[in-house]
Amino acid sequence: MAPQQSERKTYTTGSVKTGMTMTEKILARASEKQQLNPGDNVWVNVDILMTHDVCGPGSIGIFKKEFGEKAKVWDREKIVIIPDHYIFTNDERANRNVDILRDFCGEQNIKYFYDIKDLSNFKANPDYKGVCHVALAQEGHCRPGEILLGTDSHTCTAGAFGQFATGIGNTEAGFVLGTGALLLK
Repeated sequence: MAPQQSERKTYTTGSVKTGMTMTEKILARASEKQQLNPGDNVWVNVDILMTHDVCGPGSIGIFKKEFGEKAKVWDREKIVIIPDHYIFTNDERANRNVDILRDFCGEQNIKYFYDIKDLSNFKANPDYKGVCHVALAQEGHCRPGEILLGTDSHTCTAGAFGQFATGIGNTEAGFVLGTGALLLK
């Protein structure tokens, strides 16, 4: 016989009810719902989308394919793009990924593009911020109660800052670039 589960009490604190886990409260806020329960599927409004030089070009390609070559991103101030994987190489294909990010950020006027411009002297470049997961926190993109999605499996480490943070694929990121929302299951 299974142990008896205690029933959750639903006290209210404003528009979001208590009796939910921290994750449920964050997802409830982002989905504009008063109550969520385990197993619910919800459309959430994304607070921050992060991508880098490995997945960014693929996500950008999907965005342009699905929304159009001239489409604008949902919010240029909620997208963080950080080249940090391929920047220490002379490989032309790897450098091409960073060039795609530069071009896209220029076209879209992305506010938070932490570029590396001069490979010979990292300290002289104030725009470059280092590894994306560290830079997200150091630059103030990790905030309690918010939704942070990133095209990297380590994105979930930002959950340490009291936010819901998880990794997503290029297709999902392309959709978020265009809409600012994603269905979470």
